[in-house]
Amino acid sequence: MTSKKNNNTTQPTPLYHGRKPMNRREFLASGTIPFAASMTLPSLLTLFARSGVAEAQELCKGSSSKMIPIVNVNLSGGAGLTAQWIPLTEGRELLQKYQKIGLGLSSQLALQVEKAFKNNAPFWSGSGFLAGLKTSNVANLAVNAMNNAHFVGMCQQSQNDSDTNKFSIAGLVDKAGLKGKILPPLGRFDNGVGVSNALALVSGTPPLIVNNADNIVNALGVADRLGTLNQNQKTALFKTISSLSDSQVRKVANYTGGSALNYLLGSATKDNTNLIENPSSLDINPLSNQAFAQVWGLNANTAKGSADYVHASLVYNAINGNAGSIGIELGGYDYHGSDRVTVTTPRDLAAGVVVGKILQSFHVMNSKGFIYVNTDGGVGAAASDTPGASFTADRGDAGAVYMIAYDPSNSTESSDSQLGHMKNNPDAEAADETFLVGGSPEVGAAAIFANYLSFNGMINKFSSLPETGRLFDSAQLEKIVKIHGKS
Repeated sequence: MTSKKNNNTTQPTPLYHGRKPMNRREFLASGTIPFAASMTLPSLLTLFARSGVAEAQELCKGSSSKMIPIVNVNLSGGAGLTAQWIPLTEGRELLQKYQKIGLGLSSQLALQVEKAFKNNAPFWSGSGFLAGLKTSNVANLAVNAMNNAHFVGMCQQSQNDSDTNKFSIAGLVDKAGLKGKILPPLGRFDNGVGVSNALALVSGTPPLIVNNADNIVNALGVADRLGTLNQNQKTALFKTISSLSDSQVRKVANYTGGSALNYLLGSATKDNTNLIENPSSLDINPLSNQAFAQVWGLNANTAKGSADYVHASLVYNAINGNAGSIGIELGGYDYHGSDRVTVTTPRDLAAGVVVGKILQSFHVMNSKGFIYVNTDGGVGAAASDTPGASFTADRGDAGAVYMIAYDPSNSTESSDSQLGHMKNNPDAEAADETFLVGGSPEVGAAAIFANYLSFNGMINKFSSLPETGRLFDSAQLEKIVKIHGKS
């Protein structure tokens, strides 16, 4: 098991490079770079290979997929998710006791149950996460957003403090067709996934890691020596590139490596040329929408490297279709051994605030949206009859993940607020691993993916994909799909 206690989301930012070749004659004829006459073609290709020329040129060659935006929030370290939302038995009744989880005896907990979201999911009224969800910079915005959203908690065992849990569905949603218009998936953790989890079942397009909002801007521009071109020169250059015939591309590729070069170069399109020609028209800045910026508390003086600005930029570009899936990493959740009141509840509050802002973002943009919250394992608590005992140890068998489906049209329905269940043994207080998804994060992730597809009105795609088609039969799929959307 890999130990992973992430308390810092700052990661090195890898650069992506869209690389487009052109032959020497057409490059000179374009008149875009005066010094080109002194360069040989192989040198030009080398320059392109080093330059970071319009990342979007390589990664995005079509229009938005029109699939619902999805944001994965990973609470790194093992947050107490079953001490916020209240998990129930298979018969959807309270356990006899929740002492190992930190919620006391059910007789005491029953007096402190608060129903939340459109489908009345049960939460502990003292939950920091719930309090965070209800926090907003705008009066009534949080409650209005929650009233249009369905919540489902999934009882899920997983490894404690481990980045090997296969929770990420970024590859699955990419395979299903979620693509950005001009950007790849966006993430915060530099491991090829975007959050500190392993991919479930299949890999997808690697994410652009964003630690500053300018990372997004820079990914859509040109760098190195090509960055010295003026706007007209850049436009002419990429128009020339996009006009290359297949035979010309093959001829150029033969100069420096054949198929390897073709892999690096891709092919320019009209849409990609327009990116270079009209960079100011790109709707990538969350400040351009006042209502959205207000959700995150942004203004012209907000640092672009601040967590709120970065998270807002990720979510904004997901909602407007610029990017694929989003991964947000929140560290500091290996928090057992700390005081519940002064340490762990404030951290649960902070997580709820971020998830709440994402939900409110969907609301102000009048967009459907799907949020997936996961963590590494879970926590155990000191024995207490009353809810609110401090967490004392890791306890992965009492873990959970959340999914939230927001629909401004209110056409989405949910058949339950829980997926899976806790063991019937009153002394266990643990997720039942004998249920379809309870014992495997990867299978659990597939269940989340199934609900995401169902929310899109695309549940048939689950059975048609080779990675998921044989995981569940029709009867099992009916048991795990709780969110029902319309295409």
